[in-house]
Amino acid sequence: MGLWQKLFGWLSPSAPTAAPAETPTPHPAAAAGGTPQEPARGTREPAFDPAAELAAPVVGTPSAGDVPAAPAAHLAAEAAPSPQADLFEAAAAREAEVPPSIADPALREALSAYAGMAWDRQLDFAERVGDRPWSADTAQGLIAFGDDLRFRMQVLGSYSFQSGTWLWIWAHTQAEVAPAFTEVARQLQGFGAAKNLALFTEPRTALRQEDLHVIGLIAAGADNSAGYYLGNYGEGILLALIDPDHGLPTTAPQPERVPTVVSQLISDFELDHRVLLQHYLPAKGFSVQETGSRITGQHGPHRIVADLDGQGRISAISGSLGPAV
Repeated sequence: MGLWQKLFGWLSPSAPTAAPAETPTPHPAAAAGGTPQEPARGTREPAFDPAAELAAPVVGTPSAGDVPAAPAAHLAAEAAPSPQADLFEAAAAREAEVPPSIADPALREALSAYAGMAWDRQLDFAERVGDRPWSADTAQGLIAFGDDLRFRMQVLGSYSFQSGTWLWIWAHTQAEVAPAFTEVARQLQGFGAAKNLALFTEPRTALRQEDLHVIGLIAAGADNSAGYYLGNYGEGILLALIDPDHGLPTTAPQPERVPTVVSQLISDFELDHRVLLQHYLPAKGFSVQETGSRITGQHGPHRIVADLDGQGRISAISGSLGPAV
């Protein structure tokens, strides 16, 4: 299984990997006789737009389905579309199902700006984590994968399978998460207010499961996080950011990875291709030159050339790149 499929496999509602820690549970190291190191609290300084002011939280009342609990029976999978359905009608139906908050042009702009480096680091994070089962200690702000990996985290919120809605942690009055580990979520609320992003300011939003990747990519990119994780706990999905001091580099140095990341992102997300290149290439160390519909990036011996069509979408991407690491 490739990394791309593995990352989206983290969303599968049919395969919860662990129950979340509503009541703090010992970390695997503690069970083995070790002493987990408690992370510093209240010291996160996300790299958000300095003009973004923290908006006052609008607290909603969560439903029982939003409260992490022991795994329960999953809802039946949605029926597959009839093979006789007209392809054009099916495509129109899929387009109509896109939630308004996801179709927001302002959200598309933010995703285009932040997705490049966020996904670049996500590949490193996925490679490190692999297929390990996960567990979380929300009182300590720790997320563990298997018996050998443990990272500090910031909790953003949760998705309920029952209601099909996303709930921000700052609106979840019943969640047992220490305030120090919800700071980024509250910063993102202010970020959303400054950028006019309803998805980041509304306490609860009806979404599809795949839309959680949009939240994860924007949040990880804005916060310069090492990655994000979608943890299935049976009744829903916990979305957490991985702090950048966990041992993986905060920026991936491989310039030869650019075509792969760009191809994956434009295949699976609705993006402004020019904005994606304008932000991702400089973040990877490329100097960028734009000549009409052509964007050229140069990084030492590495050269990327992308041609855009009349709609501003990448029609071809090529270049001279060193071997992949």
